[in-house]
Amino acid sequence: MLHDALNLELVTLPGEADAWPAPVSLAVAPNEVVLLEGAAPAVSRPLLEVAATLRFPAAGRVRHWGRDAATVRRPELYDLRRRIAYISPRQVLLHRLTLAGNIALAPCYHLGYTEAEALGLHADLLAHLNLQAHLSQYPAQVSREVYARTVWARELAKEPELILAAISTNLATPGEATRLAAILQDYLPRYDAAAVLAGEFLEPFHPLGHRLFRLESGRLRPRPLLAHRPRPLSAYLPLV
Repeated sequence: MLHDALNLELVTLPGEADAWPAPVSLAVAPNEVVLLEGAAPAVSRPLLEVAATLRFPAAGRVRHWGRDAATVRRPELYDLRRRIAYISPRQVLLHRLTLAGNIALAPCYHLGYTEAEALGLHADLLAHLNLQAHLSQYPAQVSREVYARTVWARELAKEPELILAAISTNLATPGEATRLAAILQDYLPRYDAAAVLAGEFLEPFHPLGHRLFRLESGRLRPRPLLAHRPRPLSAYLPLV
């Protein structure tokens, strides 16, 4: 049976989430890219943290590939989290590790690779993010742009099947957004991954998207995409 990569069913978000409709329903099919515009990182955080299983909703259900994150056992929850990348400007690197150590940490821990093996498997990713010259540096020694790119590298090195990302216009130049869009254009079909990208301005990511919503006055309003990839059948079906 085909399950959605992510399904928020009548979810009430915890904490201060007044910008979002209550409840929120959103289904993301495998290989689908959903864009949420008009949601700054601080606004998108409650939704993305719930979608990433980092927080539980005040009400409603959150399912990943058919599994309810609130009811699975701890080992299954850890397995879910290994399949999910959560990226936001608040994500931090381990300051006692070099950038190389941060990027390689998950593959080394979960798959038993050496640091060199883990980095070698993702050499193309590191090249596209222009990180090779910084791998021996520590997080406190690099610019905000390099720091942010390293967070992306660390999460993508996990080879996630679902990417949840808050796109910040404050931490990246327009060229950085274009770089990330190009990387995702290669990554998503290679790993059959789905994605939810949230940000105030997502035009560089429109060619990746299958569906676009605009957060306005507490409602997610669908908007047309002028340029997009061929949509899966699920985009036309009532999934929620």
